[in-house]
Amino acid sequence: MVQLEFPWRDEASLQRELERRTGLRLSLTLTDNRSTVMTYRPCGADGVGRLRLHRMFLSASPRVVDALAKWMVNGRSRRADRILDTFIRGNHHVIRDGRPGPRRLCTVGRHFDLKSIFDSLNARYFNGSVMCAITWGRLPTRRRRRSIRFGCFSEERNLIRVHPLLDAEYVPEYFVRYIVFHEMLHAYLGVGRTDSGRRQIHCAHFKELERRYPDYARAVAWQENRTNLGRLLRAPCK
Repeated sequence: MVQLEFPWRDEASLQRELERRTGLRLSLTLTDNRSTVMTYRPCGADGVGRLRLHRMFLSASPRVVDALAKWMVNGRSRRADRILDTFIRGNHHVIRDGRPGPRRLCTVGRHFDLKSIFDSLNARYFNGSVMCAITWGRLPTRRRRRSIRFGCFSEERNLIRVHPLLDAEYVPEYFVRYIVFHEMLHAYLGVGRTDSGRRQIHCAHFKELERRYPDYARAVAWQENRTNLGRLLRAPCK
């Protein structure tokens, strides 16, 4: 079953989120402007700030929204600028092509419903705060594999992909749920940086939260079992 990917929030909820983060009263206007994706005029006599954003910001991650709020309040900052620049570059195709059509997502597999898993984990462990999309990835074209990446989170696209070979009868549900939880942690915490500026994906706080997950131990044990891994690596692509 294929579902369509729509923005994760509407204009009103994005405005409320920015008002909460900035402490300002705002008037938000969404545009499809290809040359100017974000402009802000500080509060005037009426006490309302004017913000114009390209509509691609409807699908921005909480980390990007936080950087946008800091840019509005403090002006230019190296960290906020870097996060916003990365997000804008990752959505260059949207700016180039004008108003985007919906991207196609596949969340319901033969054995597991990723959207249902995502929603239940979001409510139980993240208080509903993780705002990103999830989909099964594409089947690989190569038949012989030496490794497999079970899941990934794209900060630029605000999207979790789960390897489609996990949608199998012999893969336990608790393992699929763990993979989704792992990628949701990435979306929740964002990508950190070391003192030298290098990307730090699995920081100490990430590992601590991951180990608290109730099924962490048995999920890791299933993953490290050579029989299970071998079966996945030998699985046909079709």
